[in-house]
Amino acid sequence: MKERAAALPYDGLSLIADPVHGYITFVDTPAQAGNPTERTLIDSPWVQRLRGIYQLQSARFVFPAAEHTRFAHSLGAMHMAGRFARHLYPGFSGEFSLPFFEGLLRVAALLHDTGHGPFCHFYDETVSQPRFGRSHEKMSQIIIGGPLRETLEKIDRSPSGSFAPGERISADWVAYLVGKGKSPNPVPRDLPVLGALKPLFSGIFTVDNLDYVLRDAYMCGVATAPVDIDRILYYTHVQEGRLAIHRYGLGVFEQFIQARRYMYSQIYFHRTTRSFDLALRDLIGETLSILLPHDPAIDLPRFLALTDHHLLETVRSWPTARSARLRRLGEGWGAFLGREKIWTMVFERIREFESPRKPSRDRTPDLDLLSRSLASRGLLPRGAEIRLDVASRDTRPENPFLGEGNLDVYDPLSGKVGRGLLARMLEGIPQRQEIVRIFAKGVPDLPAATREIARQLEE
Repeated sequence: MKERAAALPYDGLSLIADPVHGYITFVDTPAQAGNPTERTLIDSPWVQRLRGIYQLQSARFVFPAAEHTRFAHSLGAMHMAGRFARHLYPGFSGEFSLPFFEGLLRVAALLHDTGHGPFCHFYDETVSQPRFGRSHEKMSQIIIGGPLRETLEKIDRSPSGSFAPGERISADWVAYLVGKGKSPNPVPRDLPVLGALKPLFSGIFTVDNLDYVLRDAYMCGVATAPVDIDRILYYTHVQEGRLAIHRYGLGVFEQFIQARRYMYSQIYFHRTTRSFDLALRDLIGETLSILLPHDPAIDLPRFLALTDHHLLETVRSWPTARSARLRRLGEGWGAFLGREKIWTMVFERIREFESPRKPSRDRTPDLDLLSRSLASRGLLPRGAEIRLDVASRDTRPENPFLGEGNLDVYDPLSGKVGRGLLARMLEGIPQRQEIVRIFAKGVPDLPAATREIARQLEE
């Protein structure tokens, strides 16, 4: 009788070709027939929904190739989580099997963005937080603990192999890993070791931002400082039960922070991107009060259908609607989608702050005073408007000694683990960057208005 051949390393696995990571492996055959797999999650309505949500909200109107979606990013984050899992596993080998460890981190990364609404972070800032007091991470936790719970808790293998007998992913563990912000998110009592893994999902470098910095730069056609993922992985390890980076890896770590900082200033906070954001701000709140009248946490089917694609196709029909309100909104969306230049930048100032303290607003331009002054000089006629836009980002941790997402640094010279070396390295990077801009709409003499605004603000 012919013996059965040993399992091949790619049995039960499939590949996705990706422009950033090359090939992404995923599980398509379970260890036990009938159980779901990573493919089941990938093909689930909640993950497939991310194909209809663009990664970049308004920047895609400025960078024509930036048409990539949260779906591709989530696959990339899953891939990064798997790489970290295999590299870090020796530090956790007494806790669980490698396949289980890898599977848990990969599933969390795959699902971390399922709670995004249309226009991503803009939806968070203008709709989800003001109306429902909820971030997209919190919404992801609701989806993970609700419609996706049964599927993910029956997964029984990862690319590295089958889980050990008795091992089972808990949706609560996955929800903990993806949680961020000020909402209560305690370390699960039944798996306290997860606390050591939290920096991979809400730290200075994460499986999330290691993918999106590379992906967004590639898709936008922007050259950044090189991000050496292999070197970051090499120097990341588990020390005294906590995630740490080796002292010799601080250089590549700083390089990544600078690359991410560049992405914010040149893409996410690009002046034209922000002008589109201003136009979007006048439309999206009222539009979503119509398309999303109830809390999505209690109306998940409606939220499932709500994507960028759904919103944009819906508003395209509004200019011919019977309702005057819908016609007005439809005309606004028509101008936005037609890339009409509604807002023009007339002032810009870049500010950097070394202090970990949030900067005060005492030097922020007084818009009312400026408007009255421009009007008195005939530069701001009736119907014209100027608007302040402050784009800000914490470029490094406010306090490297605090926070669940911060890293320890291992110093081989002293044999100690701490955050002093990290703090000293971060001293050379501004804590916060702000780009203060003033945009104008309906101003007939823009050069004169620009000169007058600059003169007054210099005074």
